[in-house]
Amino acid sequence: MTRRKLLVISALIILCLPKASGRSLPYQGLFDRFTLGVEWGYTQCFFLVRDYNFLSEEGYRIYERTADFNWRANAQLLASVGYRIGERSTLALYGGYMGVGKDNRLLPAMLRYSYFPSTFDRDGVFAYAQGGLAWHIHASTGSMAGLAALGAGYRFRLSFDTRLDLLVGVKYLHDHPSIPNPEGPGNVPAHNIRKNNAGYCALDISIAISF
Repeated sequence: MTRRKLLVISALIILCLPKASGRSLPYQGLFDRFTLGVEWGYTQCFFLVRDYNFLSEEGYRIYERTADFNWRANAQLLASVGYRIGERSTLALYGGYMGVGKDNRLLPAMLRYSYFPSTFDRDGVFAYAQGGLAWHIHASTGSMAGLAALGAGYRFRLSFDTRLDLLVGVKYLHDHPSIPNPEGPGNVPAHNIRKNNAGYCALDISIAISF
């Protein structure tokens, strides 16, 4: 009798499995919205603005303000964790390594919003905007900088959950770098600096893969 009951119960479970498997778990939809990605890029700095105001060793004030083309090539490597807000929008947190200008090695943390006119999972163009902060790897070159970028790209859907993106964007870095001492070796002491603003404009060309 016990065996018959077990067989009946087993048969009922097997019959119910297709229906149960068709239902989503309470958090399955939420977790499906997260993505992981890696992005490699080439950064071409093309314009630099400096605005310095500091005291010399003898106590008089020195002003330096320049705006000119500045050609420096660098690279960036970023990792991301993203969340699908809807069928056409995503918000992602990016971090990693990037270089901007001469001897500027940075560790960025940024938020990127992307919009896909033809939906997130289809081949097609998209646009993005991002902003965040970056910390200098070498403290002697500066402390913390601000980042902002606008760009566009094209997405290729490689498989059900794998996507390849080609991106082109314009990036702006607002920095407070160390100022080389015009009167001798080293940098201007921090207590003599009144203003040390620098703005870098750069072109980003990158390739990204996400899952």
